[in-house]
Amino acid sequence: MPKTITVEKTTADEQTLPAPGKRGSSRKTSSKAARRAMRVAYRTRRGMAPVYATAAQAIAGSVLAVPDDGWKTALAATAAGAAATVAWGRWDARLGKKRLRKRLPVRADFIAAASAVTTGGSLVTAMAATGGLQLGDSPYPALVGAWGIGHGIYWWRRGKRTAAPAPALSKQLQLWQDNVSCSDGPLPGSGLADVVTTDYGWTAVIVLDKGTWRRAVTAAGDIAGALDLPEEMIQIEKAIGQSARRAIIAVFDRNPLQDGTTYPGPHILDKTTGQAEVGIFYDGKGARYAFWKPSGPVHSVIYGATDGGKSRFLDMLLSTERHNGIVSWVCDPQGGQSLPRWREAVDWYEDTAQGGLAMLYALRNVMYERSARYSLMEWTDPKGRVLRGRDHFVVNDPDPLIVMTIDEAHRVLALPGAVALVLEIVLMARKCGIKLRLVFQGPKANMFGAGPESTDIREQLQSGNTVMFRTASALTDSIGLPGWEVNPSQLPMYWPDGTSTAGLGFIKGPDNRQAQFRAHFDRDPAHWATTGTTPTVEPSAAAVTGKAYAERLDRLAARLRGETPVLPDDAFQDGPTDPARLTPSNDPIAQASAAIAAEAPAGTDEKVAAFLAERGRPVGRNTIAQETKLTISAVKNALTRLKSKGLAVAVDRGIWAHPDHAKTPADATEYADAA
Repeated sequence: MPKTITVEKTTADEQTLPAPGKRGSSRKTSSKAARRAMRVAYRTRRGMAPVYATAAQAIAGSVLAVPDDGWKTALAATAAGAAATVAWGRWDARLGKKRLRKRLPVRADFIAAASAVTTGGSLVTAMAATGGLQLGDSPYPALVGAWGIGHGIYWWRRGKRTAAPAPALSKQLQLWQDNVSCSDGPLPGSGLADVVTTDYGWTAVIVLDKGTWRRAVTAAGDIAGALDLPEEMIQIEKAIGQSARRAIIAVFDRNPLQDGTTYPGPHILDKTTGQAEVGIFYDGKGARYAFWKPSGPVHSVIYGATDGGKSRFLDMLLSTERHNGIVSWVCDPQGGQSLPRWREAVDWYEDTAQGGLAMLYALRNVMYERSARYSLMEWTDPKGRVLRGRDHFVVNDPDPLIVMTIDEAHRVLALPGAVALVLEIVLMARKCGIKLRLVFQGPKANMFGAGPESTDIREQLQSGNTVMFRTASALTDSIGLPGWEVNPSQLPMYWPDGTSTAGLGFIKGPDNRQAQFRAHFDRDPAHWATTGTTPTVEPSAAAVTGKAYAERLDRLAARLRGETPVLPDDAFQDGPTDPARLTPSNDPIAQASAAIAAEAPAGTDEKVAAFLAERGRPVGRNTIAQETKLTISAVKNALTRLKSKGLAVAVDRGIWAHPDHAKTPADATEYADAA
């Protein structure tokens, strides 16, 4: 039988537990309440911040009033807080390529913070110096309460403004996820980043799961359909400077380019860079056009269908040139109808295709004159060294920039010899300070004339500024802006309210943005054309342009009188009567034959004139050709030119003489030879 042991407990052996309501239980309950209060205070820290700041201010003022020099501590804290507030409002720095701060505070927040620190610190300092909060008749309780209410109202209203856009952003992200980035959407797996609401809708960065930004641009129409929007209300472009998988999307409630902008004046040209803001992109940023860069002028080509905005764009450029010391030569083959305001406001104006060809010949002469002069010019490089021979052009050092504008340029390039002449100028003129600006309806190859050189001209011009307004054919979009994912032919002709979209297009310039822009509208080109002074070429350039340039104002006056002016003898390299240049034929064989027949070595006119003077009597053309060893064709053209100059007289058919010997009888053999 097991043995049983009995043990008695005493009062000392039992653990004493606190009875309900005693001291230990009270301590635990109060600590739980404190922690709960702290959690509530933390969760409400943003909304209750003004209340907490007001209470802290009252406590600080009372605590610092105990020591005699507590006010000094309050004053030092106020100064430190003010300095920290200034640094917070203006500090911006980088650590390597990483920006340490995304954005500075807005002006209103900075002012509110500075007010809170300085006024609050002043109250604490005053309380510390005069004995604390002092309930009763003291003004401090009212001042502290007013401080809390005033700054609290701004704080709470600011919180409401900041939180307002959140629902719109959530809606945009949800629409994208449900309709675009879903498995059966246009861009599966894509996302949006940096969504920002704007006055015209919203913008964001598209982050593609696969592929490059071109994939997003190509899918722009499908994205518009997925978001249930018109195609013209979406703009997608490359995110410049970011990953190739990112693109910028802008969604419009109303196209911001519809209102357009007015040309502000010639000051749009920045003479330090040679660039001018000629319009705006959809996001309000300026669209720039380069007149020149450090290496020299920048050639330009402008495309656009009827009512696309070409002429008004040229009005703006010519206004800018006139008032910035740039010499403008203008050819308007449409009889001057496209650019009528500039007939008397530029250095040289021609309103026929033949006049434009004469202008090109003169421009080439200026190019070679400047080239010869610059090759021997002394100049000082950035290191202070004096060198001889300059291989680049500096605006107004010593000569002005010359810009030749040819509207409806296909009419000039259709003339025989014009294509080769333009190509020569395009390839060589930049170093001599000469810029070509050609304007076409579209970028088709036949616009640039016949022959393989036409493609070279187009490529050289498009390597500079290319401005492409609305065009008429989708087949030429990629030709005018090669490598760009844009469709100028799909630009609308009218806005939804029925107004014209003239000036809407794309510009390849210094910005290199594949985004819609709209050119400034020069509402009063006559003002800029009739004010200021007309810049002209330097005397050495004018000397080599010949009569075509010297008599330009006389021809203009004759045109204004209703007469038909005639270009001078030296307007063309081969003479004004050359049928291959003045009367273009549709027969290429006839053109070639006429051009070959017109060829003559340099000095032909002088040689024929000297022979006639020495001969002393009338002589037949065949005799002249035999004696001078020139071709019959060369002699014929030389005699025609000498006749217009008064240096030769046609005595009979095929018989010519010097004016001083015109009445001298000719030998019978000469008549037989001429027959």
